[in-house]
Amino acid sequence: MTTAQLARTLFALHDRVVVSRLTAATCWHGELHPLLEGVVNGAPTLFRQELLGHSLEGRTITRISFGSGPLSVLLWSQMHGDEPTATLALVDVFNFLLSEGRESVWVSEMLRAATVHCILMLNPDGAERCQRCTAAHIDINRDAVALASPEARVLKRAHEACVPAFALNLHDQDVSSAGNLPAVSALALLAPALDNENSVPAHRLRAMQLGALLVSALSPFLEGHIATYDDAFEPRAFGDRMQSWGTSTLLIESGHWPGDPGKGFIRKLNFVALLCAIKGIADRSYESAELLRYAELKPNGKKVFDLIIRDVTLRHASGWSHRVDLGLSVAPGQPDRFDPRRAPFLALVLKEIGDLSTHGALETVQASGRVLPASAVAIEMVLPRGDFLALLREG
Repeated sequence: MTTAQLARTLFALHDRVVVSRLTAATCWHGELHPLLEGVVNGAPTLFRQELLGHSLEGRTITRISFGSGPLSVLLWSQMHGDEPTATLALVDVFNFLLSEGRESVWVSEMLRAATVHCILMLNPDGAERCQRCTAAHIDINRDAVALASPEARVLKRAHEACVPAFALNLHDQDVSSAGNLPAVSALALLAPALDNENSVPAHRLRAMQLGALLVSALSPFLEGHIATYDDAFEPRAFGDRMQSWGTSTLLIESGHWPGDPGKGFIRKLNFVALLCAIKGIADRSYESAELLRYAELKPNGKKVFDLIIRDVTLRHASGWSHRVDLGLSVAPGQPDRFDPRRAPFLALVLKEIGDLSTHGALETVQASGRVLPASAVAIEMVLPRGDFLALLREG
């Protein structure tokens, strides 16, 4: 089975294996870890669990491993507590291996060739608060050198213990565009730099090839919506550090998709990407990937908002008026932002007023010329989504 065929198969079956009781809005330590216990207890010959340590507030951080092959692969998710998409996708991968995957020849071959180590929810205290940093406000992904946080030390010891040939660094990113076009970035890939010279030794080239493999696999679903990330060397970041330690490291950033506030579609894409990546590593099919597919990725851009309100008549007290668009972004630090039921109450920040014809959005509302007094709005003002729309009705 080719990688493209596998991607289509996995995309089609994801709805049968998705663990729907766990969502982006409920991805906390207390929900996740009982589920992981059930996974391991349900198939002790397939999955192995090891306690790696504890967070600052005492929550357990564990590693789930599967496979028995000589190729070691390390994956970690939710080192930023408010980035749950890959955690959810990994749970779905486990469910697939427990059910649909057990009878698949390619799965058996993959498990014989590789041993995969997964650290889900590296930052459980941050997940509890739906915040990026730890309980002590440390960004784990800027702690790879100082190792001030217990969570960073857990990841460093895990790397030393399994000596991975490949590592997948799994994150969520802000709403971005794929390049300088109004096309949302659904995924972003990066084989991070390992030095200031942006060197490309053999192991980093392998990470780039793996990225190219994923672009080819996912393009039928995402053509024009896969981007890359800033590759400036950041020595404090774990991805850059692991690359410098000789591990072929690929960053996978989960983006966004119109009409998908709970990120269910992005979760499905992650599920496909993770299994295609692991299989590609196990059977070395990444070696034949067309590297140009990775090299031609456009960087994340700023041409997409969470919400655009189009065709507003902005009227000033002087008598001036003009048709404009309003570009709004979700305000940070909102635990309910993944819950579609909370959409009317989600706080938005007004980022730009004017001609936004060159921009896109996850959601577009047509104001059809409704009048808005200029005195009622200001750049950087924050209001619930429903209140922004009410301003148009009142105007």
